[in-house]
Amino acid sequence: MSYQPLQPVGALLSRTFAFYREHLRLAVALTFPVVAVVDVILAAGLGEFTAGVHQKASTADFWVELAADLFVTVPIVTAMLAQVVVGERRDGTVPPARRAAEDGLELFVPALIPVVIYAIGVAIGGSFLVIPGVYLYFSWYFVVQAVVVDGARGFGAVMTSAALVRGHWWHTAGVVVCLEVLIGIPALIVSTGFMAIASLVDSEAITVLGSVLVDTAALPFVVIGATLYYLELRGRAQLPAPR
Repeated sequence: MSYQPLQPVGALLSRTFAFYREHLRLAVALTFPVVAVVDVILAAGLGEFTAGVHQKASTADFWVELAADLFVTVPIVTAMLAQVVVGERRDGTVPPARRAAEDGLELFVPALIPVVIYAIGVAIGGSFLVIPGVYLYFSWYFVVQAVVVDGARGFGAVMTSAALVRGHWWHTAGVVVCLEVLIGIPALIVSTGFMAIASLVDSEAITVLGSVLVDTAALPFVVIGATLYYLELRGRAQLPAPR
């Protein structure tokens, strides 16, 4: 059986930038409400709107914020934007924002279950030895795409991601790292600017605002790139085109 070769990482990044620029307004329209609602509710619950910057945050607050991102924000945004990428790649038709949002929210629970499995697997693998955790981090990275594109559910989504990555782990790791670093560096710079302003006025609310804006700009780039790569992995495996 012949297989399509994977494109160089640079080619994928170029396609990601092009897609991101072309559909930026739609990506922001889908991402901003999710990020804003989750971050605002979280900040209000943790008292960040009335806290000063110099007040020490607890370790529990850090884990709560991480869990909110991992189990709520990222799965919902990924489910929404993955449909946009699939539609555009399939026949050039991009779903309207409302439909993408509604379908993404409907897929939240199906996407959440494999994300939980993914997080537990990476945590357990990392707690024993770092290497198993790193291996699973990249091997199971595309569980939400598996739910959206292939209709996989539960552990089946984890196995779908692992099967497509198998034999291309190093290439996949390079793609994911490049996506996260390329957008992570400017995101860090902007976040640092908001933190400096927050420190001057001694208001953690400015940091929350910065986090919302940075996440709204950064998260779609990673999701778009990851979904484009997932579709490329499917194509190489000669799976049927997404419906």
